[in-house]
Order: sequence, then C-alpha cells, then structure tokens
Amino acid sequence: LTVVAGLRYDWYDSDDSPRVNPNFTARYGHDNGANFDGLDLLQPRLGFTWQVDDRLSVHGGAGLYSGGNPNVWLSNNYSNNGITQVEVQDRTLDDAGNPDTLFTIAHNGAGRPIYDIPQALFDAVGSGTTDSAVNSLDPDFKVPSAWKYNLGLIWNFTMPGDNSGDYVLTADYLYSDSQDSAIIVDKTLERIGSAPDGRPIYRGIDRSDPDCVVPTAATCSGRSQDFELTNVSGGDGYQSALSLGLSKSWDNGISMALGYAYVEAEDVNPMTSSVAFSNYANIAVSDPNNPGAATSNYEIPHRFTLRLQYEAALWGDNMTRISLFGSRNEGRPFTYTFTSGSMFGDSVGFVDRALLYVPTGPNDPNVTFAPGFDTAAFFQFADSADLSAGIAERNYRHSNWWTKFDLKVEQELPGFFTDDKFSVFVVIENLGNLLNDDWGILREASFPRYQSVVDASIDAGTGKYVFNEFFEPSSQSRATDASLWEMRLGVRYVF
Repeated sequence: LTVVAGLRYDWYDSDDSPRVNPNFTARYGHDNGANFDGLDLLQPRLGFTWQVDDRLSVHGGAGLYSGGNPNVWLSNNYSNNGITQVEVQDRTLDDAGNPDTLFTIAHNGAGRPIYDIPQALFDAVGSGTTDSAVNSLDPDFKVPSAWKYNLGLIWNFTMPGDNSGDYVLTADYLYSDSQDSAIIVDKTLERIGSAPDGRPIYRGIDRSDPDCVVPTAATCSGRSQDFELTNVSGGDGYQSALSLGLSKSWDNGISMALGYAYVEAEDVNPMTSSVAFSNYANIAVSDPNNPGAATSNYEIPHRFTLRLQYEAALWGDNMTRISLFGSRNEGRPFTYTFTSGSMFGDSVGFVDRALLYVPTGPNDPNVTFAPGFDTAAFFQFADSADLSAGIAERNYRHSNWWTKFDLKVEQELPGFFTDDKFSVFVVIENLGNLLNDDWGILREASFPRYQSVVDASIDAGTGKYVFNEFFEPSSQSRATDASLWEMRLGVRYVF
C-alpha cells in the first residue's frame, strides 16, 4: 500500500485595479475596483495505490482542486468600467412614442442606413454624458474550487481456454462537488412580482435614483446590464463519471481497446464565453439572477469508444502501423424556451432564453390561448418531447447520437543514417463521411442549446399567460466542421 498526501496553496497578487466609477459606487454601496489581489485557497489532497496481488491494483484519492477559470472574466471589469468606454444602444427606435425604422431616422456621415451610425447614438457617445454599463467583481468573491473523489482498479486477467495472454480491465469512478462556482448576475434587477408559474418578474432600476425606493414607481429610472462576477449562492453543481475499459494485445501485432463512459453533470451557469454579457445571456433560465443547478451544457451521458491497431515490421525493421479509432456518443443537452424574456423583466429580454411553461392541458388556469394559437399542434409537440407540466427543465433533452471513425496509416522508411527513420503517414478524420455523405454527420441543437417554441405575454388584467403563437421547433442543425471528412498527409524524420 502506497499513500501520498499533499497540500497546495494558491495565492493571487495583482497591483492593478479597474478604474473606479463613482456612479457605480453611489448605486451599490461599494466600488467596482475589486480584483483578485489577496485571494487564496488551501487545497489538501490524499491518494493511495493498493497492489492487491500481481494482477489487481486499486487506487483512489480525495482532495480540493481549483483552476480552469479564465482570468479573462476579470479583464471585462477593466475595459467595461462605464467611463473608459461609452456604450449606448437603442433596440426600439421609439422617438417620443413614435416608432421609427432604421431607414427613417437620421444618420451621421453620408446618412446611409446600416452603413452609417444613427445620429442620436453618435451624439450620445460624442457627448460622453451617457452613464454606461459597468462590469464588476463581487468584493466578497471566493476562488471557485471542487472537492474531488475517485476510486479505480486495474485488473489483468486471462480468458478460460485463451492462451494468447492477459486482458486488462480498468474501472474508474470520479465524483466532483463544485464549491463557489463563478456566475454572472445583473445588479440592476429588482424583483417586482411573480409570473403565473411563480417565477420572478424583475425590473432593471437605477439604485441611485431616490424614486427607485419604490421600484415599481413610474418615476423610477430604468437601468440594465451592470454585470457582476460573483459566486453561486446555495446549491452548486456536481459531476459524476464512471468509465470502463478493456484492452488486449496479441503477438501478431494486433491490439484492441474498448471503452465506455457514463456521465452526469450539473452546473448553475456553464460560463461558455469570455464576455460577461454572453456568460449572462447564453443560458436558459426561469430566474436570470439565480438560475439554479441543472443539467450542464457539457454533459455527454453515454460514450462508447473503440481502438483497433495493427503494428508489424513488414519490410526489414521498418514498422507499418494501421490504427482505427471509433466513438459513438449521445448528443449534447438542450431545452425549449419562450421567444422572449421581456415579460419577465430580463435585462436581455430580447434573447429567447426564458424557460418554457408547459400547461397542464387546454384548460390550464394559468394560460389563455389566443384565437390563432395551434393548441393541438402544441400539445402534440409537448407529448412527443416528453415535456412535463410546469416550467421546463433546463437541458432535459439531448441531441442525436453521433458516430465517428478516424483512420491513421503510418509507414517507416530508412533514413539518411543507420538509426534514422522517415515516417510517412496519412490521417483520415471522419472516415464514414468519406465513404458515404450520410455517415458521420453531427446534428445537434445549435449554441446556446435552447430552441424557442412559443410566443407569449402576460395579461396585466388577469395575471395569466397569453400563448399567442406556437412555432414548431427547428430540426437539429448540422455541425459543419465536425461533420466533414478530412485527410492529412505528413512526413516525419526521426533521428
């Protein structure tokens, strides 16, 4: 039995802080100048290997681990401080209650729509008086980490009646419990009510405005997208993975390996981007500031792998190697949403990320179906998609299975000197697609892994949802790069 213990200490040092914006300080009671300086984390670890006999060994361990969180998440705070850059946007073109279009408003320069900048936006940036959105770091931010536990074995065994040598069986289980995961919240949002299904309704307010003591007041100034990098509060994510492997080599140069992996993974926010806005917006939610743990965007529940290889010296001492690698896995998860989140006060309400509410039936007390709504088609879709009544779960469905094979052929050749070798090789990725255009195609719900299917609103008088229109979900998109075959030829010289 071998036991190894370790202790890792991470400490962050930074003498450069984001430029402090006094407007931000007035709104939130703390400044936006925080950085990672002074953060630290002590990470104890323990591992063991037990050689049970000459054929079986067992290994395992436990420990606290950190890392993998991009520092670019902090860099947003240096560039988006609301002072250095002035940002304005207009998504309505509503001038004093009179809706315009991009082609009727004034533009600067030559006055060309699309080519030139709308004059009102140009003037707002030029004046420098616009109070732009701010990215900040929670002053109480903690270093994200995870407790990890693993147990595994390696077993060499023989098959009865098979004298060709050992098979090798491997089995590993890994459990990871996330702690203080990073998340983006919008500090401008204030809850002002509840939707028919109980999810919060927000309003983005300017907290420095005295009228916003009553956030629903008509005189309360609106504001949006002051994004803060903070930690998950409450239930965090986890990852559970079981992997099995079986390998065998024969004296004739043939070897093979089979593998299977089963994964369950939950997170609160997949944090798929380098930009605060995208990390905030690219996730389906019922509560934008508290998404809650759900199936991770990165979960691949089932994956099977195969490796076959032939290696022999068919010509002198020059080795010939032929390798085939195949995999088949279940697709990435996705979910269904409303076409807009503006009815919930989401500061990115123009993004179709509000999780769908699934009625109990045509007489659901929380929903009124508009005259043009195709009720029959909607409930047929809900039934075929195995949607349960209530707020749809994030990432509860998975895209199609995908099968892919790669082939590599390599031949050694004599080099210029005695011990030197040339190696000529060809690699074909996605061999199936080379043989048949319909093979090796990866189809999945496109990023960011949700599909909007219902246009809805909330009736201010009744407090019910109004389902206005049903959109048949789009078919899963073909992932172009992953679905193409690719051939590479190469030469290597070893000396």
